[in-house]
Amino acid sequence: MHLLIPYVKLSHPDPAFDEFTYGDCGQRARKLKRDVKRGDYIFFHTTKRGKKFITAYYVVDRVLDTVVACQDKALVAKYHNPHIIECLAGKRPENGEDDVLVFGDPITTHVLQKPLPFDRCLAERLSLNIRFSPNKSETQVLGSATRAWRELTDRDIDVLLDAIIAEQKHTRQFRLLSSEEVAETQERDIEQYIAHNPALLGKGLKLSNQQQCIGGGRLDLLLEDGQSNWLVVEVKYGRVGRDAIQQVRTYVNDLQKETHRKVSGAIVCAGIMPAYEDELKEQRDIQIFVYGWDLRIEKWSDI
Repeated sequence: MHLLIPYVKLSHPDPAFDEFTYGDCGQRARKLKRDVKRGDYIFFHTTKRGKKFITAYYVVDRVLDTVVACQDKALVAKYHNPHIIECLAGKRPENGEDDVLVFGDPITTHVLQKPLPFDRCLAERLSLNIRFSPNKSETQVLGSATRAWRELTDRDIDVLLDAIIAEQKHTRQFRLLSSEEVAETQERDIEQYIAHNPALLGKGLKLSNQQQCIGGGRLDLLLEDGQSNWLVVEVKYGRVGRDAIQQVRTYVNDLQKETHRKVSGAIVCAGIMPAYEDELKEQRDIQIFVYGWDLRIEKWSDI
């Protein structure tokens, strides 16, 4: 079963988008455990500045009782959802109440870089049968109609995914031309530029994910080629040494263990620290690219 779930921002965030988990209890927990299966979609929406937005979706990997999850040392070490923390502290579940956790697949789950407006136009393309009243604002109608969980059809999922793709295409294509502009850039700007132009790092590459949690860290970009091989990309503002290369190697190894796919690594930076140039020229497993004043991306070895 696919679901559309509302949330509000809490001091202890849940859904925990940084680790792709979501916990709930009682009747909702029973529904998750009974009806949600691996591969189902859960879309999350919230209100920002008086308007509704879809901000993320999970492709479900598994649904576990919180107590069961807390018995798995690997899960406890990796995830810090409030339900896990409270269960370990003996505060949850209460009186035998159902309490479950949903784990999103770390590869296919997405937290949207640009939230998708959840407006009347989008709502009317879905099977929600929301009736809009002239006496209420669009946000009021949507808020009332989606305050409780709503089920989504397979067709709804296609509509939402297509809308997300279209919304991302409307994002401004980032480009800097002058040395003065580049001097004002941040690491995030360079990451976004490559995300919109993945072929800069290799023919046929496309963006698979951004800011993805993996192992004990978060990789900047995950690109995919035509043979379903992955390229892990780490963006660094400034020059790098051996630590940055080792960081990418760790991400590559973690991702290979999780997926059993062919994974390679790359780093995009301003250059190599002089003390490490000879050492890094000898290594062959991690590609090194550097950005120039007009944000050209070139192989370090070709410069």
